[in-house]
Amino acid sequence: RVVDASDGMTATFSHLPYEVLENISRRIINEVEGINRVVYDISSKPPATIEWE
Repeated sequence: RVVDASDGMTATFSHLPYEVLENISRRIINEVEGINRVVYDISSKPPATIEWE
């Protein structure tokens, strides 16, 4: 997850260019055996919940 956070507690998702996301996704799918899907979480996070669960 790529986030913008000023205090390390509350975060909003970062806007990445579609071309960057497409390149990352393509590389993961093509280079990591057994992976056929990549998702990017665009939800904002409340305090102390930045980590993916």
